[in-house]
Amino acid sequence: MKAASAKCRAPGQPPHANSGRTAQGMALIEALVASAVLGIGLAAATRLTLHSLLTASETRQHTVALALALDAMDCLQSSRSGCSLQASTTVQGTTYRMQSQVQTRPGLALEDLQVRVQWPTVGPALGATGGGFGGNSPGQAQPRMGELTLHSSRDAVPAWLGVSLP
Repeated sequence: MKAASAKCRAPGQPPHANSGRTAQGMALIEALVASAVLGIGLAAATRLTLHSLLTASETRQHTVALALALDAMDCLQSSRSGCSLQASTTVQGTTYRMQSQVQTRPGLALEDLQVRVQWPTVGPALGATGGGFGGNSPGQAQPRMGELTLHSSRDAVPAWLGVSLP
């Protein structure tokens, strides 16, 4: 057996001369695999950070829209004069469009109140079909709209009606 191993190596070369080359090749492969794992981890962390920022922005927009809708609903429920049925306001760079409706229920002394707030949202549509293109022609991306609707009712009879003085 010793004679067979002597035939494989070059004359004057120590018995384990090729093992250093093999170790260097394995170290290079290990470094490449470690770099790939690190790159995948960094890409995942970046994507998680971007998703968190998008979620935080959407939450902020929804909170502002809720505050605007509640303010408009309070104005309608109090029957104050000067409540605007349509308004547009810009808060922190986002334009919110509010629409209010007051409808009397037939046969009842109730009025139905509705306040709708719409605003353009940031980021891609999470549930979009067709890769976010939908029915739009190429180059005409439609902004995704957020919407919040509040419903309530109020008594149509004035509070002072039926009150008698002693």
